[in-house]
Amino acid sequence: MRKLTYIIILLAFAIPSNGQTLDSLLKSIERNNPVLVTQQKWLEAEEANSKTGNYIDNPEITYNYLWGNQDALGDQKEFEIVQPFRLPGYYTSRSDVKQIQYEKKALSVEKIKQEVIHTARIAYFTLVWLSKKEQILKIRLEESEKLVLLIQEGFERGEISKPAFDKVRIYHIRVHNDWQKCNNEIEAQSNLLRQLNGGIHISDLIYEYPINWIMPELDSLLSRLPDRNYDIRLARFNIAESDKKIKAEKMNSFPIFEAGFKSETIFNEKLQGIHAGTTIPLWENKNQVKTAKLVHEWSKASYLQVESEIRTEVISLYNNTKITYSIYQQMKDIIESEQVSGSAYELLKSGQISFTEYFVEMQFIFDSRYNFLETEKEYFHLMSELLFKANS
Repeated sequence: MRKLTYIIILLAFAIPSNGQTLDSLLKSIERNNPVLVTQQKWLEAEEANSKTGNYIDNPEITYNYLWGNQDALGDQKEFEIVQPFRLPGYYTSRSDVKQIQYEKKALSVEKIKQEVIHTARIAYFTLVWLSKKEQILKIRLEESEKLVLLIQEGFERGEISKPAFDKVRIYHIRVHNDWQKCNNEIEAQSNLLRQLNGGIHISDLIYEYPINWIMPELDSLLSRLPDRNYDIRLARFNIAESDKKIKAEKMNSFPIFEAGFKSETIFNEKLQGIHAGTTIPLWENKNQVKTAKLVHEWSKASYLQVESEIRTEVISLYNNTKITYSIYQQMKDIIESEQVSGSAYELLKSGQISFTEYFVEMQFIFDSRYNFLETEKEYFHLMSELLFKANS
């Protein structure tokens, strides 16, 4: 058998220069994705909520009018204004807790946004893979159509047996079905992207992998994890929040004070004076500070656990990505260095190779190309996952 010479034109097919790229697609999804729009509205409400309830309670005003015996006591009137308040540190500590809770929610929304973007990238890369695969199948379908006509002519001349002719027709049907399935998958992935884009149609989408993605260094990746990975950052926020709650519970254990003015009319005599009061913190907040300290210790241990798990996961993901990238580059170099010396179909037509040799060679050619496309897709999927985990 001749050396493998058949090259399928895959990476170079016409695309409009003003089409929509991956970056513009992701920006559109950021604006239109219904989950992200909803999360942003919720975050705005939470921001307003974080600024409420951080001041002293409203004053209480009471007025009592009691009817009495006019010949004896007469009517009794009572009027009172009371302002409850706590020590100043209580309000600032409560404000600190609410602020850090809001920052946690903002980070959670940012994580959801990156998850949506990662999902969209995976869908887009799958579309790139399917588009390239469709190009191969289209070429293969055209080859099988010509093969059917060639074998049919031989069958009509009595040179080809009926079983051989049926085999070619079955082969053509199988190739056509594979091509149709691929187009159906392209439609399904396009619908997924449209849903992620809020149902807005995506036109003139360019199907190409990013050319500026570079494998980062592992040490650099790991050193940036504490400041970039969302799960680690959320775990660190839990530590800060629990620390703020300890201070808040300590301030909450102090008495609530009251100060005000009171006026009372009795025996037709009007009395006026001040009101002062305080609570005695005996039972209500007895264990709150202790509980807050235990939660703080738990959050620190949880942080170490999360950081260790994420580091292990990223190292494993990085190694898988690196191995896949090495395989991808080797296959890419071989495919790009191949030289065209003729078509298997032309060799079969001229009688230089047999029918069986044609099938073996074509199967090897297409299997090699499919394997390359699978490896290419896997590499960019892994890179997207790695960038999401590292928030790079």
